[in-house]
Amino acid sequence: MHNIAFTGAAGNVLAASRCGGDDAPAVLLVPTVGQTRHIWHGAAEALERAGRQAICLDLRGHGDSAAVPDGRYALEDYAADLKAVLGQLPSRATVVGLGGGGLAAIIAAGESTPGLVSGLVLVGVTARVDAAVSERIGGSARRLAEAFDSPDALRAALADVHPGEPTPTSDLLLSGFKEGADGRWRWAGDPSVVGAFDLIGNSARIEAAAARIKVPTTLIRGALNESVSYESTLRLSGLIYGSELKEIAGGGHHIVADQADAFNAVLLEFLEDRVPLSPISYQSGDDPRLLRDALGCFGTGVTVVTTMSPQGEPIGFTANSFASVSLDPPLVLFCIAKRSANLEQFSSAPGFAINVLHIGQQPTSDRFARPNDSRFDGVPWEVRVPGGSPFLIGSRASLDCRTHAIHDGGDHLIVVGEVRQADFEPHRDPLLYIQGKYRRVHFT
Repeated sequence: MHNIAFTGAAGNVLAASRCGGDDAPAVLLVPTVGQTRHIWHGAAEALERAGRQAICLDLRGHGDSAAVPDGRYALEDYAADLKAVLGQLPSRATVVGLGGGGLAAIIAAGESTPGLVSGLVLVGVTARVDAAVSERIGGSARRLAEAFDSPDALRAALADVHPGEPTPTSDLLLSGFKEGADGRWRWAGDPSVVGAFDLIGNSARIEAAAARIKVPTTLIRGALNESVSYESTLRLSGLIYGSELKEIAGGGHHIVADQADAFNAVLLEFLEDRVPLSPISYQSGDDPRLLRDALGCFGTGVTVVTTMSPQGEPIGFTANSFASVSLDPPLVLFCIAKRSANLEQFSSAPGFAINVLHIGQQPTSDRFARPNDSRFDGVPWEVRVPGGSPFLIGSRASLDCRTHAIHDGGDHLIVVGEVRQADFEPHRDPLLYIQGKYRRVHFT
């Protein structure tokens, strides 16, 4: 298990822990409000042993995640962060959400374009909570502002919230609290979180989002859970196409930690059955992200495509959609998205250059992949062909091309160029890109 970080919807830093192989299918585990990512560590270890990559996330203002200056801790804010995190993963993940984290997952998946997630596991989640339950849970949240004399006092406070359920025992439930210099235990998160989460006012929005979810989904409930009834869970399950409901006997609110073996067994059974490790199939009309995952299995080199503006300013962007077309005549191509800010410049330019990057130029790739007007700042370049395009000095190869033809290619334009000059250094090791990540190959 090692620590990583993501950028949230407000530019806030979200802390996370990850275990499992980088290339393994990802499972993003989201805690409920008031808990931290550590609640998932037992499940994460089980997922790693099963060949999955587990990513345990702290919500904004919780655990090691940054507080937000404006104190925004509503359901829509957690959902926005979740969408931002999912967008930063190299491929689609299955999301496992507990309580409020599960509600955020419903909003994120149901209100986004298809393909944001590959599956959903909703633990102790309901869209409809009555006023008495809401007040009891709200009282529990307000206790986050208190100080406790010992871990046992903390457990007793947790038990008081759900008096008819089994007494919680796992130390993972205490992970959001830290012992102070005075020996008392206090919640380590942002105090503004307390009272900011509305359990009742979002019911219609949650149900509407749930009805739009089309990915494999299961709802897991502790059979003795006092706050999340079987009937309300079944109602929510009925809104999500093809979903299933599983109950864990003898478990209440804290099945993730206190009934870990039973919970992990249900989780892994769902993943193996509905989101298997075996090959995934894309059919025409399926969500585009699934196709992107398939195309990402093909490794490519990394290039920066450049040209000169009519005003004589260098323009460039990172691309891995480069290919050789013909040796006689010497033709190459690259593709540019029709939504690109550089589209007009490249589609009207008389020529362009392809700069093939080496392993030491990953920062250059990152720079030219970001939308800004200062990509060439600090990057040495020169024009080596009269009327030509910028060569990035030190690249593994640079090819100056005259625009030969432009073809429509769906949501991209295919730009074909005739090579006029090619400078290259074959002894440099190439920078590669596959499955959403950079790779490096060293030749001996």
